[in-house]
Amino acid sequence: MRAVTHNGRCHADDVFAAATLLLKFGDGLEITRTRDEATIAAADIVFDVGHAHAPAERRFDHHQPGGAGARENGIPYAAFGLVWKEFGEDICGDAAVAAEVEERLAQPIDAADNGFLIAQPIEGMPS
Repeated sequence: MRAVTHNGRCHADDVFAAATLLLKFGDGLEITRTRDEATIAAADIVFDVGHAHAPAERRFDHHQPGGAGARENGIPYAAFGLVWKEFGEDICGDAAVAAEVEERLAQPIDAADNGFLIAQPIEGMPS
């Protein structure tokens, strides 16, 4: 099985999406980093590249116009959140555990990737 994400700089959302997919599909998953459209089109799973969010087709990008939606609390989805939403409960085997990972890990990573502020800096602390 082949998954594709973008080449260039890694971001936390694509790194954690890749880790999630490796947990789900194991060592048989090959991850390619490219922006080549033919390679993207031929992939079994595409994340953080490709300009499409279509979980049924295993496409998990948030860079298309309008993004890939937001959670009820307003935090927009990035690649990790989209992949976790699709496979997290299956990986954990427990809805409550998957929800905890979503809240404590996926949401902050997605927020940061989208430039969505979820915490205020502490006054007087260096930025």
